[in-house]
Amino acid sequence: MPYPQQDIRVTKTHKALAETMMGLLEQKSFQKITINDICQNAMVSRSTFYFYFEDKYQLLLFCLQIERERLEMSMKKKEPREFIHSMLSIIKEREKWYHNLFKSEINLELIQMLQNFFYEFFSDSLTEFEKQGAELAGPIPLLAVYYSNGLTGMVMWWIENGFSYSVDEMTLCQYNLISDILPD
Repeated sequence: MPYPQQDIRVTKTHKALAETMMGLLEQKSFQKITINDICQNAMVSRSTFYFYFEDKYQLLLFCLQIERERLEMSMKKKEPREFIHSMLSIIKEREKWYHNLFKSEINLELIQMLQNFFYEFFSDSLTEFEKQGAELAGPIPLLAVYYSNGLTGMVMWWIENGFSYSVDEMTLCQYNLISDILPD
């Protein structure tokens, strides 16, 4: 959703609104955030807000795209254990943000983002392993969806339960669960 080659005012307004939404999610749940809260904190009028976004849900989707790009940039070209640890560390760093987002009905967007993120990782990794001669337990799309949904479920549980395990404990558990598909 971030727009290349656009007017600097548009970019600044999108950035201000996104940063405001992300900051407000550090403080309270998505349901409790109002358009007035966003406009006051971003120092824009309601008409300006509605010029760029239909509602706070569309702004949240824009924020999730930014978060996805942030996660993707930090995960590129990492081995599976390091990939999992890095992703969990990023989520833990923004503990309140993720927790407040999961308290909302919009959490399906976040779940989809995590599932897609893991799916791409597993799909790419399994394709590479297969090229190296590894025998896989089944077709790559099926394995990728199985493992991505499992890891997403664990991350969601972890967030919903107040990050009750450390990043290292979660990494070890998730890595052990996927180790059967990793090459020796």
